[in-house]
Amino acid sequence: MKDGCLILDPKDNVGIVIARHNNMPIGHKIALKNIKSGSPVIKFGQPIGIASKHIRAGEHVHVHNIKFSDKLKFSISKSKSRINGDLLPSFFKGYLRKDSRAGTRNYVLVVSTVNCSASVAKEVAGHFANKRLKVDGVIPVTHGSGCAQSIGGRSDVLLNRTIAGWIKNPNVVAALVIGLGCEDISMESINSSMQSGNKFSGPLIESFNIQDVGGTKKAISLGISKIDKILSRLPSFERVNLPVSMLTVALNCGGSDAFSAITANPALGIAADILVAKGGTVVLGETPECFGAEKYLSRRCVKNADGRKLSRIFEWWNEWAEMNKFNMNNNLAPGNIEGGISTILEKSLGAIEKAGSSMISQVLDYGESITRKGLIFMDTPGFDPVSVTGMAAGGCNIVAFTTGRGSMFGCSIAPTIKISTTSELYKKLSGDIDMDAGTALSKNNIAQLGRELYNFLLKIASGTKTKSEAQHLGREEFVPWQLGENL
Repeated sequence: MKDGCLILDPKDNVGIVIARHNNMPIGHKIALKNIKSGSPVIKFGQPIGIASKHIRAGEHVHVHNIKFSDKLKFSISKSKSRINGDLLPSFFKGYLRKDSRAGTRNYVLVVSTVNCSASVAKEVAGHFANKRLKVDGVIPVTHGSGCAQSIGGRSDVLLNRTIAGWIKNPNVVAALVIGLGCEDISMESINSSMQSGNKFSGPLIESFNIQDVGGTKKAISLGISKIDKILSRLPSFERVNLPVSMLTVALNCGGSDAFSAITANPALGIAADILVAKGGTVVLGETPECFGAEKYLSRRCVKNADGRKLSRIFEWWNEWAEMNKFNMNNNLAPGNIEGGISTILEKSLGAIEKAGSSMISQVLDYGESITRKGLIFMDTPGFDPVSVTGMAAGGCNIVAFTTGRGSMFGCSIAPTIKISTTSELYKKLSGDIDMDAGTALSKNNIAQLGRELYNFLLKIASGTKTKSEAQHLGREEFVPWQLGENL
């Protein structure tokens, strides 16, 4: 640190302003030396953009004098040392399922196959909103699609897989699937997307079509009676000590700022490394927000086939961007820019920090079932609800969500821990943020913060409610990835 400026790597030609300096916003970049026009701007020892004009030492470095280049890629950095977690807990209190997975919550789902049955599904679930139940809730799972798309096409496959994945999620104990009756998505197509070993059977899954039962009013009444019947047949659930190897944590960031890469994301990366070292599973997604790190991530894959698959995923995104006449830098939101991030490369530096230093044991398409332990990469868009929806479909039973600008996100079936990058944001949004990672700036304690976050994950997994759960957030955040065709 020098004169209110944080220098992150000896090779850097920019520093981070952490105290008021010449009216520069906190978190923004300042040139440490003269940077010639056309030269790389270096942060964390990695190129984050090209100087679009000559920049003098002491100048503010941001979108007015730095530009994105898709030619820049991160160097292959040496993996960081893992934090020793031997003295940290190795158990949490969860629900052991018959298929040997672990639930952190117990939910009954009311699923609409198509937007046309969404209102009925919401009414059925709403009937149980304020009732004392033996489960954590009856949750509506509705969406804006389900028909008028190519059967067997990518959007159709993704939607079936995602709905099936949510029904199979270890935090779900039963489901009622409600269709209209003439749509593309059906109970049959959802069933075909389920792996045979994880199918529901008997009283734990019910389904019907509105057209078959006589319309909206009768469908709502029937749906309520079916949920009543399901609830009456469920056992009493009791938490037991389970190894943390049974936890699967979705890693996500939303509303990132310049401090995401310095506080919250590195702390989450440490917690992720500890969990993986103890046999657990963490899932990194948001492919467009890993742009620039393709080679770095591919070379972290344990299996060569996964490395090749990850490379193909990035190639698809480049082709998709070219076909739709945008580039990856368009992922930057106005809030990211206001928070001090100048290019998608700079944003990616923070995004990949969430994954810690573990090797990648599996690379998955969107919503695919997680079948290995360790660090998993799942191909998801950067949009938070879509990303987490896919990871929950894969089997994540808890979500860790970092934010620099603030987020009200919650996942209805997986408890979502929100972690602020600064203490200022934590105080401002204390009703929504669960943990303050801004203390890393004042106490220089990123390793200890990572340990605390690991412990907090176990506390939430064992039943303590998150801020989003307490406010019943997440009912609108089931957003499957749809590529857009409507026929």
